[in-house]
Amino acid sequence: MNLSEKLSRILRSKTDLDDEQLEQMTEREGWAIVYSLRSQEAKKKKVEVCFTGFSPADKKELIQIANDNDIHIAKSVTKGLMFLCCGGNAGPSKMEKAERQGVKLIDKETFFNIIETGEIPTANTVYSK
Repeated sequence: MNLSEKLSRILRSKTDLDDEQLEQMTEREGWAIVYSLRSQEAKKKKVEVCFTGFSPADKKELIQIANDNDIHIAKSVTKGLMFLCCGGNAGPSKMEKAERQGVKLIDKETFFNIIETGEIPTANTVYSK
């Protein structure tokens, strides 16, 4: 076998490569696969949400629920934002900016549904005042 024990062990646990494929692979090719897997994992997006238009008490509660569910909270509309969760006092300019960036606009009920089911809404806007 051309591969080190460590590399062989990693490839067996992280890929579907069989023994014959591993036998034919060089150390360099093996590590290239490992590093490509690592970059793919890094690209998996963690859910990120920004809350706007809520009372301070409601916003605090929503942030706590998001934290409890390992959801990243953004303070503004950012590049990696997935959802802008809008309350009754959501500002139109923030909502427009989010829409231009392809961020999904959701309401509190949709946020709770995402938490409960893990289902991501397909429509870009699931919010209505």
